[in-house]
Amino acid sequence: MEGFRRKEVVEWVWDTSPILLPLAYEAREENAIVAAFTIAEYCGSKVVVYHVRNDADTEVARERALRLLDEHANTFKVKYEVKESNKVVDADNIAYISKSIVEAAKEADCQAIVMSAHRASFLRELLGRIPDRVARKADTRVILVESAFKGARITRPPRKIMVAILENKFYRDALILASIFTSSLSAPDCELIAVNVLKLPEATPIDAIERSKVFRKIEREFAHKVASAIASLGRLFTPRILPVRDVGRDVASFVSDEGVELIIMGSGKPGRLGPVLTKDEYAIVKKAGCVALIVIPPKNR
Repeated sequence: MEGFRRKEVVEWVWDTSPILLPLAYEAREENAIVAAFTIAEYCGSKVVVYHVRNDADTEVARERALRLLDEHANTFKVKYEVKESNKVVDADNIAYISKSIVEAAKEADCQAIVMSAHRASFLRELLGRIPDRVARKADTRVILVESAFKGARITRPPRKIMVAILENKFYRDALILASIFTSSLSAPDCELIAVNVLKLPEATPIDAIERSKVFRKIEREFAHKVASAIASLGRLFTPRILPVRDVGRDVASFVSDEGVELIIMGSGKPGRLGPVLTKDEYAIVKKAGCVALIVIPPKNR
């Protein structure tokens, strides 16, 4: 029985619990809607759309957002409900808004929070954006939908998805999320690549590294991990090793050359202080020309 229970813990699956979609009534929220509804369609979950009412809201924007939700719900064939806070707050009250989102997820017993994470001013990013604060405090996994470039969209279906692995940290939820986006319901013909981003010292020749025994060992071990993911998820991932010197620049170049349309990364649970994402994760988000989904684990994991 002990061995059986241990196997249950490492199951590569999400359940049917609701998905929380915190939503500002803005047009740029559409990528988060697509991501949340894609996950809900695959998992058989309901989407709980949650809006914290604030002094920047307008009825025109609200009606536009509700129409967009309804259009996507019909496309994805998922059920959703809209909840709004009773209290109207200042739009800059990020502490209250983030706390309210975390409490809404807990109240609805959600398995994930899916929310937009747009680039902000230096001061706001230093103090923490609303999604950053949610990621720190949430008891459930948080999926940040990052799009640094205006007009970047999650194509449906995406033709190529890259799961980026940094510092050899293999996050299971990132691979699960990639498989969700390539389910038979959403994108059966999408190509999946799992890319181990290998950061090199500035003076090290890349050609020499690729011929070294250490590189071959990393390559074999990574291929073994990807093979395990393929067996568990039933999705084909092509393993790649990408030696880089400048992570943001070189990964962005790879994304452009390969025609990647969606990046998925796992990240560790952030501490109380400091950035939510690592320097290299931020660099990829800021320089890659497509949408990136960052999966952050629950607080207790």
